[in-house]
Amino acid sequence: MVPVAGRHRPVSAERLLPDVVIGGAPRSGTTFLCELLAKHPGIYVARPFIPEPKVCLIAADADEDIAERYRVLFSPGPAGVRRIEKTSYYFENAEARERLARLLPDARFVFILREPVARAYSNWLRSRAQGLETLPCAQAIAEEDSRVSPLPPSQAYARPFAYMARGRYGALAEKWINAVGRERLRFYVLESALAEPEPFVQDLQRFVGVAPLPWTALSTGRVNANEDEPDALNAEFARTLRQRIRPEVERLVALTGLDVSAWGY
Repeated sequence: MVPVAGRHRPVSAERLLPDVVIGGAPRSGTTFLCELLAKHPGIYVARPFIPEPKVCLIAADADEDIAERYRVLFSPGPAGVRRIEKTSYYFENAEARERLARLLPDARFVFILREPVARAYSNWLRSRAQGLETLPCAQAIAEEDSRVSPLPPSQAYARPFAYMARGRYGALAEKWINAVGRERLRFYVLESALAEPEPFVQDLQRFVGVAPLPWTALSTGRVNANEDEPDALNAEFARTLRQRIRPEVERLVALTGLDVSAWGY
């Protein structure tokens, strides 16, 4: 590996780096992916799933420091398996994207996406449950770009009030395509995966690089779901938000060819 800008020492020959990285956005099904993939005997998913490893979100002086974190993370896993890390925030984080693209030149990246308005609402519910959110949903979304996170600088990546900002899927997908190339990326729609799990898990396993097992061998129920979540966001407000985010959904489809018909756009 060639050092960049003099700061990045070469990674040692003995290393345990991920073959696949899973991302998306909070409340989009990344833990669901971990739960089902971890059942495959040819895969080792770094634990814990929650809280996430966040290897490339933590400050580091050199690539060797990041590689050492991965070595520790994957050391419990058996030899000869596909190693997977899941950190949802990677999809939206520019620094992590740059680090991952540089450090993992052969890795594949899986991003699972949820309808952006439903995701934003679920994110608001979770922030409220965690005691971070005090505003009503409509006000919180209206003011999200001007709000200051209550979390310390070391957790700046968490952005607890980034409700609709995380739904800018088209812009984020384009950044990843430019960073690592389209062939190393796979995008999935959470709603479609849940509705038709068999073709989803078959394609996912092939992309990860393991012999596919049937859904019956990997199946899992709802994972890390909000409890007591109301049935729906206010319908009129939801329609307004969907119109606002529609260009990003259309941009995502144009870039990736992803079928988002389950979202109703």
